[in-house]
Order: sequence, then structure tokens, then C-alpha cells
Amino acid sequence: NGGELLQTLTGHTGYVYSVAYNTDGSYLASGSADNTIKIWDMSNGGELLQTLTGHTGYVYSVAYNTDGSYLASGSADNT
Repeated sequence: NGGELLQTLTGHTGYVYSVAYNTDGSYLASGSADNTIKIWDMSNGGELLQTLTGHTGYVYSVAYNTDGSYLASGSADNT
């Protein structure tokens, strides 16, 4: 596209530090300063599927493995 905004996903209550698509682009994971990871269904208009909790610090990185079956996260809580 010509650089225009295609979609805005809302739901985090803090800055978003990292986003990652799975292999086929159907899911997007986002990590935030609200200490959560959100999983979005991009094949269904960006619907929020799940909020993952458990970190006690900002989530600075999220990454899917090569086949998209696992999601890793890195946080300010040293995990």
C-alpha cells in the first residue's frame, strides 16, 4: 500500500513495545508496558483472542518460532 494506516488495534493500557506476526500472518502478538501479551486474529478483522498475563514487568519483546507453534516473550521482570 501507499503507507496509509490500515488498522488500529486497541486494548493495551500501556505503550506497545513489540509486535510479531505468526508465519502465515493470521495472528499478531503484541507485548506492552501493561505487563501483558495480547493475541489478535488478523484473519478476522483484528479481533482480540486472548490476553496473556503473568509477567510482572513491561513486555519488551515477543517472537513466534519458525512454524508459529510457540510464542516467546522477554520482560523487564528478567523472564
